[in-house]
Amino acid sequence: YQEVRKATQETIIRLAAAVEFKDHDTRAHLWRMSQYSAIVAKEMGFDAEWCENIRLAAPMHDIGKIGVPDAILNKPGKLTDAEFGNVRRHPEEGWRMLQESRGVCETALDVCLHHHEKVDGSGYPHRLQGEQIGLLAKMCAICDVYDALTSERPYQKGLDPAEAMRKMAEWCPAQFDDGIFRAFVKALGIYPAGSLV
Repeated sequence: YQEVRKATQETIIRLAAAVEFKDHDTRAHLWRMSQYSAIVAKEMGFDAEWCENIRLAAPMHDIGKIGVPDAILNKPGKLTDAEFGNVRRHPEEGWRMLQESRGVCETALDVCLHHHEKVDGSGYPHRLQGEQIGLLAKMCAICDVYDALTSERPYQKGLDPAEAMRKMAEWCPAQFDDGIFRAFVKALGIYPAGSLV
């Protein structure tokens, strides 16, 4: 396990440097994902080893965006179908990049490939549903959407954290695992940091 952890950490450092060179906002998103995922894992009762595992795996979920052109990533308006298709390839591109990196843990590979799957089968790239989606991929999906909703990007103004949670609650249980979402809300609090109360 220690060897896998060391190899995974080295890969994170190397790929995070590549992401930062390409897009500072994506780098910040990756590290927030690491923190959110570890907090939720702890709330769900994972032991210290699993919390560390998800902390390492979570930042690698969007590594495939290295291959998405900047003009698409930072486009201020709505993406065309072709541009959206380009973005939708990032889980598989990231999975391929991680496969080529020696010693990356299976958890990171699964999270990278399946963090856009939805419980009702409407996600991508494989339209998995329910129990076909790994627990940690489901967890990262929730953290990913929350961070996307609350972040300032060229194409959107970030939502207040409490408003983001309210919207996400409306999407349960079709998009998200209800039990994991409840743990997420409990871990971050009903009024997480940054909320207007």
